[in-house]
Order: sequence, then C-alpha cells, then structure tokens
Amino acid sequence: MSPENKKRVGLFVDSLMGGGAERVALNFAEKFIELGHDARVFVLHPPIEHQTGNVPIHLVSEHFKLANWRPLNKWLYARRIRQLVLEIEADGKPFDFFISNAEDSDRLTRMAGLRPVFIRYRNSLLHFLDAKVGDTRGIKRRIRHLRWLNKFRRLYSGHLVTVSQALQDELVNEVGLKPQSIKTIYNPFDFELLRRRAAEPRDLPNEPYILYPARLTPRKRQDLLLRAYAQSGVTLPLVLLGGVSGAEGERYEVEMKALADQLGISGRVRFQGFEQNPYPWIKGAALVAMSSDSEGLPTVLIESLILGTPVVSTDCPTGPSEILTGDLARYLSPVGDAPSLAANIRAALESYPPITERHIERFRAENTIRTYIAHSEALIAKGLA
Repeated sequence: MSPENKKRVGLFVDSLMGGGAERVALNFAEKFIELGHDARVFVLHPPIEHQTGNVPIHLVSEHFKLANWRPLNKWLYARRIRQLVLEIEADGKPFDFFISNAEDSDRLTRMAGLRPVFIRYRNSLLHFLDAKVGDTRGIKRRIRHLRWLNKFRRLYSGHLVTVSQALQDELVNEVGLKPQSIKTIYNPFDFELLRRRAAEPRDLPNEPYILYPARLTPRKRQDLLLRAYAQSGVTLPLVLLGGVSGAEGERYEVEMKALADQLGISGRVRFQGFEQNPYPWIKGAALVAMSSDSEGLPTVLIESLILGTPVVSTDCPTGPSEILTGDLARYLSPVGDAPSLAANIRAALESYPPITERHIERFRAENTIRTYIAHSEALIAKGLA
C-alpha cells in the first residue's frame, strides 16, 4: 500500500471488558491493520479482558476515576485523550478519522476536540431513553424525557454510523436526531479468523448443548431464555456463556440461578462465565439462542451463522430481522414471548435450513473497512469532516 493511501485510525472504547461491543472494536483494528493501515485502540480505563493480539492499545487511565467531581473527571479524561493523540501524531502523520464505540467515549472524544469522529451507534436509543426516564410519572416524566432527549440530540449531532438500517430509521424518524451525517455500515467480521479461533482446542461438553453467549445483564434477558428453555421440554443442556459487570451483574446472576432452580432446570443449566475465546463454544453448539430486549446489530447471531451454527432470536430492536432473513426469518420470535421462543428452539433443533454464503456475505470485514474509508473521504471532499 502506498503511503498516501495508508490511513491512521483511532478506535475508542470505555474498557475491554468481555463483551460483544468491545470485541467488535478489536475486530475493526485487526482488519484495518491486516489491510495495511495504522489502527490504534484507545481504552479509557481497565479492565482489559479480551485478547488484543497485535493491536496497539493506548490506556487513557489506569483508574476509573481521575476526580470525584464528575465534570472535572470528564475534563481530565478529555485532556489525557488529546495528549495521547498529539503524542502519536508527533511523527507527522495525523489521524484520518476516529471511531467511537461506547457511550463515555462518544462524549469524551467530542470534549477532546477530535475530528472527524464517527460515533458508531450500537443499540436502540428509544430503549436507552426509557431506561434514563425510569418509572417516573406525569409532568416529572415529561420533563425528564425532554431533558434526556435534548441531551442526546446535542451529543449525536455530528457524524453517526449505525450498525443496522433499522437503527438508523429509529434515530432519524422516531427519536428525531439531526446529525451532520448518518450512514449504516455493518460491523466487520473476519470469517477466516473466526473459523481459525473456533478450531482452537477447548474442553467442551461431550453432549449437544444450547448456548447463549452474552454478558449476564437484564437487557440480554437470560430470564426469558430460562423460561423458554423450561417450556420447550428440550433435554439438551443450556450453557450461559458470559461474565458479569459490577454489583448489579452479580445480583442478576444470583437471580438467574435462583430462577433456574425455581423452574426445576438448574441441573441442566450451566453458568460458564466469561471466555476470552467463545468461538469453539459457538461452533460446538447444537443451537445458539438469543433472548435480548434490544440490540444494535447482534454480533453473536452473525458469528454463529459464519461458524455454521443454527440460531433463534427475539425480533428485538434492532438488527435480528436484518440478519435472519429469507428462510431464517421464521426463527424470530416476539420480544418477551417465552412460548414462541420455546417453540422456535424446538423447531430449530428438529430442522434448520442450510446456512450458506448468501446469509453472511454482506458482513465480511473487508467490505466494512472499505466503506468507512470511502465514507470519510466523501465527507472530507464535501468539507463536512
């Protein structure tokens, strides 16, 4: 690659805690590097749980807090980000663009004055807005809703990249965002790397099993999957492959174990915890079942299909209906509907269509990287970046 075509790209994440969004950021960096570009991942703070390989990692702070006063804490983080960027650019090569992959990074890259930043919006903002408003009622609810809505409209007024078309439609048509630019670009998936990592040896169950690889959190609705699994009558073990985050995650894990016991299925449910390499588990599964209330573009569904593993999912906003298309669409069930999900689990285990290239080709990483570069160049040409 000629020097003038080589791009320098910075990718921001809040941490590298085990999770799909964090893995996607590393996938981006790995593919940029493989294609001859200079890609760096900026991590705001620990933990770093994922394998980072040959990706340069720049830790902004070893501490979660730099100051107890929140505005000062943000300012200090933004200053450190700017200093790190300037240190790297001291070799005379500026960054061509940045990609923000998490909520705190969205704010701090803006405060640091970085340009251009593509905020990769990943989940339903309507669901996020509902969570911020909470269970308030009346005029208080309306005021809080408007305050958060205006905050989001200011924050996301720059360059947005959504991970699914449905999410783009939601942000513009339902939330009313008016960004400087917005484009849908799917997450990058390195098919060959995924398949190599899936072939690495792991101590997997000897019998067929159903798998849900996701962090234990209420949004992922492991409770719904446990109920659906109990109702399905399926005797294959269920493996929940995912860690927890903080006290809330620990409480949720305790609740899920209690629920499994209450449903009489605790002997068939395995809480496996976080795995740095989940791909042998995904490839070895008889079925991957996703039960989320909301997603952006659910990584686990695409990775499962790439590895040839059947999937069922809730038809949550947003993403699953753009992944499970054609003859796979029948395996989508309404959000929160345990009987429907149970029926799909049974049906998928009995018979599943062949998974072919036409189901997954659009998610190849090379297509994603080239689209980002072309998009950035087009905005620069128009004087928008």
